[in-house]
Formats: sequence, C-alpha cells, structure tokens
Amino acid sequence: MNNSALKFPPSPISHEPEVSPNVEMYLKSVVRLYDGEEPVSTSAIAQELAISPASVSSMLKKLDADGYVIHEGRHGVVPTPEGARIGAVTLRRQRLAERLLVDHLGLSWEIAGIEACRLEHAISPAVEAKLAAFLDNPQTCPHGHPIPHADGSLWRHDDAIDLMDLPLDVPANVLEVKHDIPELLKFLGEIELRPGAQLTVKRREPAAGLLTIDIDGREHTISAQLAGDILVRRPEAAARKAKTRHLK
Repeated sequence: MNNSALKFPPSPISHEPEVSPNVEMYLKSVVRLYDGEEPVSTSAIAQELAISPASVSSMLKKLDADGYVIHEGRHGVVPTPEGARIGAVTLRRQRLAERLLVDHLGLSWEIAGIEACRLEHAISPAVEAKLAAFLDNPQTCPHGHPIPHADGSLWRHDDAIDLMDLPLDVPANVLEVKHDIPELLKFLGEIELRPGAQLTVKRREPAAGLLTIDIDGREHTISAQLAGDILVRRPEAAARKAKTRHLK
C-alpha cells in the first residue's frame, strides 16, 4: 500500500516509559488531531475527550512541563517527538484491538472503538507485537483509519478524495470512514458502506444537501455532510493500480 508519512520523527520503543492512561489518552487525541503544521486547539481536544476546556488547558500545561507537548498558549499545542510517539503507539494499539474485536470476536464496528479504548492501555509492547503478527499486520482498522507503524510513525491514504468530490457515475472504492458516531456507523454498516466497498454517485441535490449513491446495485441517499467524511480512492489512481496488476 502506498502511503504518505506525517513528519513525526520515530524513536526506539524497546524501553517504553511508563505513563498513565490519562496521559496516553491526551497524547493520542493530540496526535489524531494534529495535521503536522497547525497547533491543536484546546477546544478541539476538549470536544474529542468530552472534557471541559479548563481541565484540558490544565492538563496540557502539565504535558508541556513533562516534555510531551509544546504549549503555545491560546494557539494550542504541538506534540514533541516523544509525545507524538506515545500518542501514535497508543493509537496503534487501539486500532489493532479494533481489528481483533471485529475480525475475530465478531463485535460490531460501531462499538469496537469504544471497547478498544478500554483495552489499549493494557497492551504492552510485547503483546502489541504478538497481536500485530496474529492479525497479519493490518494496515488499517475496520473503519479504514491508518494504523501507525510500530515505530510510532504515522501515514495517510494516498490518492484519496472525499466522496463529495467523486464525479457522477464513476466507480470508486471506499478507503476510510472518518465518523465514529455509533448510530451513523450502524447506518453505514446496514447499507454496506464500508472500506473496500465499491460505489458510484448517481445524483446530487445541492439544495437539499443530499447524495444518492449506488452500492451493489442498490441506491441509498446520504447527506452531503456525511459524504464529506468518507474517503474514496481517486478513480484515475484506481485505474492506474488495476493496469499495473494486469501487466504483472
């Protein structure tokens, strides 16, 4: 799988420092929200963790003092290399746990993330390595989110566009569903809109904010807002990849 890495310098993980689950959760959120350039705002972290901005601000100052983030006042925070590594490894363990829960224990994908959050803090480096091998080193979680590499480096899908930007009647494969709201994930699962599914956009209704899509010969209507949070492989990239496979 081709991918593009974010600029987080990796560091060895053989001597992993002991940090609290609370610190891991904060650093995981910072890593999830950080785009590699702009500081992550306090309000964004507060929203993700469902914690008051005042409590988040206090914790971020502590993380700054401990060397895990650089606090830039009202502008937010950026992770240090060590903070980014801890956050990414925690995220990796969550997403590996999601694969185990969904692929091997039959848990539904709409609640797998919640359950995996409870497991991630109990997964040691040794268990993580065994779990990854058992799962055959998956690249993504059931929702299509990239799983960070073992060294803590991150990557993103190449050749991806929002479903909203897919031309009409052009087939494309779903790469990632960014939503983590259980009710929405349940709906998407019911219509088989999951990573790996092939779909086409049949109609757009801009005034109503709706899209009609076709999956396996069945038409479904979804909101434009929801479509903006679904990544598909760019059609020309998919055609190029198929041609490469044919020539081998």
